[in-house]
Amino acid sequence: MPPAPDRLRRALRPLLAHPRVVPATALILRARTVAPAWRLAGRELTGRRGLALYRAREGGLQVGVRHATGDLVTLGEVFHERDYDPPPAVEALLGDAPRILDLGANVGMFGAWALGRWPRADVTAYEPDPANAEVHERVIAANGLGARWRVVRAAAGASQGTVSFSSGEIALSHVLAPGERAAGQTIEVELRDVLDEVADADLVKLDIEGGEWPILSDPRFATAPPRTLAMEYHAHGAPGADPRAEAQRLLAGAGLRTADIRRHAHGDGMLWAWRT
Repeated sequence: MPPAPDRLRRALRPLLAHPRVVPATALILRARTVAPAWRLAGRELTGRRGLALYRAREGGLQVGVRHATGDLVTLGEVFHERDYDPPPAVEALLGDAPRILDLGANVGMFGAWALGRWPRADVTAYEPDPANAEVHERVIAANGLGARWRVVRAAAGASQGTVSFSSGEIALSHVLAPGERAAGQTIEVELRDVLDEVADADLVKLDIEGGEWPILSDPRFATAPPRTLAMEYHAHGAPGADPRAEAQRLLAGAGLRTADIRRHAHGDGMLWAWRT
């Protein structure tokens, strides 16, 4: 007979999968990653909007959540689902004061997690969406870490210029492809060539909604990759029908090993990569 905890989990599984229970369960799990958890859960349940700051239980830094937006999902990905926990091979390469480049930094969840894990790290964050960047800057100020954590209000790419950008989509804001109609507000933002910074980084976090492909495809990436990379790859803009296979091909061409973090049926996914 299975142990009692296993029997209990099996008995509760149909209940926890019920459509009315799943959102509440997710809210509870995400709320438990911060303090005070009751305040975060209460604001979400009552539909209160606006920005609130909470202290992450892991690492102890402040994080910002715009209630009734997708920020809560990002909080869960970073602090509950722990998408960015490095595998041992990556951890061994980073030391205790890594230089971190956060491309597609959103409101700073990853930065807060990283500086909680590596308190002596230095973080440069790229975020072109004005609303996201404003929250990110408030989070940096709340933590008093402006000397080692900074936001660049520009899109990360493999060239210099100006690009059309769909803003106001929270974590889904992105550089528009030619002819693409924005789901959010269309604005013009600065595009910066980040390949030199990528080459100098100990850890690059790359999540720019399809903008990763020009960076990975650039010959400079193949000759001077970062020490380690945590990236989300997207079907949007992928050079082939299988985004995961394309990401692995380009990373292997730069001499990097890879390990999956998660994969989705629609083609997007996450992986780690590191120098061998």
